[in-house]
Amino acid sequence: MVRECWHRLEQNFDVLEDEITRRLRSEEVYMMWVQRRIAIQVQHPFIKDVMDGDSSVFPNDQDYQAWLEVKKTLDETTRMERMALYWQGHVDCYAYLKKIGVLKP
Repeated sequence: MVRECWHRLEQNFDVLEDEITRRLRSEEVYMMWVQRRIAIQVQHPFIKDVMDGDSSVFPNDQDYQAWLEVKKTLDETTRMERMALYWQGHVDCYAYLKKIGVLKP
């Protein structure tokens, strides 16, 4: 029983996460960070090697600065994703409490 519950929770979380990611991709600020990260990676292919774990030493200062900028964009998009999940949880909780009658409409 407990195992089934966890399995359902994992499935529901995956669905919610996909939904939130799709919603964020329609937001201009989120996509600005994603596009910035992609542009840097195209300009500095070494960054992709670092992110894939194929390289760990930066050949020059430009690549190091590019890595820092990619990391910044990645951190910001991850933060936005987490905040969206957090607020979606509040919305879902509020809707549930209204549904079961704890909160009055």
